[in-house]
Amino acid sequence: MREAPSEVDLAIFGNIVNANGDVLKDAWLSVHEGKIVGISLGKPSARATHDAAGRLLLPGFVDAHVHMRSSVDEGITATTYAAAAGGVTTVIDMPFDAPDRPVLTAADLMQKASDVANEALVDVALYATIAPRGDLASIRELAHAGAAGFKVSTLEVDPRRFPRLTDDRLVEAFQEIARTGLPVAAHQENQEIVDGWQRRFGASGGTDPLTHALSRPPVAEAEAAGRLLEFAYWTGARLHMVHGTIPRTFHLINWNRDLGVNATGETCIHYLLLNQEALRSLGGRAKCNPPLRTSEDCASLWPMLEAGEIDFVTSDHSPYPLNRKDTGDIFTAHAGLPGVETLGPLLYSEGVSKGLISMKTFVRALASGPARTFGLAHKGGIQVGLDADIVIFDPAEEWSVSAAHMQTKVGWSPFEGMQVTGKVKSTYVRGKRVFHEGQLVGDPGHGRFVRPSAGPERKADVEESR
Repeated sequence: MREAPSEVDLAIFGNIVNANGDVLKDAWLSVHEGKIVGISLGKPSARATHDAAGRLLLPGFVDAHVHMRSSVDEGITATTYAAAAGGVTTVIDMPFDAPDRPVLTAADLMQKASDVANEALVDVALYATIAPRGDLASIRELAHAGAAGFKVSTLEVDPRRFPRLTDDRLVEAFQEIARTGLPVAAHQENQEIVDGWQRRFGASGGTDPLTHALSRPPVAEAEAAGRLLEFAYWTGARLHMVHGTIPRTFHLINWNRDLGVNATGETCIHYLLLNQEALRSLGGRAKCNPPLRTSEDCASLWPMLEAGEIDFVTSDHSPYPLNRKDTGDIFTAHAGLPGVETLGPLLYSEGVSKGLISMKTFVRALASGPARTFGLAHKGGIQVGLDADIVIFDPAEEWSVSAAHMQTKVGWSPFEGMQVTGKVKSTYVRGKRVFHEGQLVGDPGHGRFVRPSAGPERKADVEESR
């Protein structure tokens, strides 16, 4: 590691939070050429300073489940603006882009990476996916091109953009992905159960919003989760289970992990805070897949998160305009919620400030956990040598969620009116301030495409990029 310069680019004063959740009060964080180069009690010589006395200096949040292009109404710039306002300095974006642009080849990935370089305000890592049929040589090529992982689904949303992979195809793909060392992430719902139950509700004329949750029962999620874990066991693939909604999913993950399966799992902020009764009050605005569950399920996830049985928390940010949500028929409403902007503040407010989780769990759930899982070695913590991705956070400020003051283009939030304790005051991405006191102060193009540094297929690429 190179020696710290006598004068740094930036020094920030505040209460620095490390990976263990410990707070070093009244300390200085030194930043030079986009990296953290020092942590000290004495004031360093710096070209610029930021006094954040009394506020927390947190590692930039890593939202590992974002759909920047699930709708043509949103896009890279709007999503990363919202991320910056919420303290998210790195997003990991899903590969199912609208209207018909799945990331299936190295060329697809590099084109999207080029778009990120022109349009993003924060850093972006990219998932790739796999076609239902054809040669799997693309897996190795996508790994070399810098994919952070591969997303697959046991449930079909769209036959081209978001297809279901059959079990034999999944096993074959898991074998190939295992050779790259990258994670394979899976949407876990049983197609036959969901299709059959939705037909049953449809035949009886059920279009009430609550029928969305009832027609996708917990067994559909748990069965698919167990099946995917078996595939990981027999192939040696690294499995990451996305958007788990029920304790049973995480019981299965942890039981298999105890048996040697390399598995991780995430839940989403809406599964911690909203239950299926929100469908009654919000209608299609509360529709997501898998669906919202019972209040008992919500309450049961918090202690599992604190115990480390849930690895991290994401937003599954997938916003749609209201004309695609408020349809009057829950089965025709689009599934997806805006959330990247509220992820960090809500998890702090409902978790840390209410004593449900510790600061250590908060940092793991939003920074070190996703960074480690996806091999983002320079992200996820406040430590000398890491990227200077910093969130200045006021843990005491109280405010309420209002879509009118948010960055997402769709103009609504499922958390509208929720009272929040703790607010993002400034966001730095690699030492550059991109958000400050309610205002975006960075420009599209500051964000970079981030390649993982983990996995045997990545070694040559990592060395080349240094």
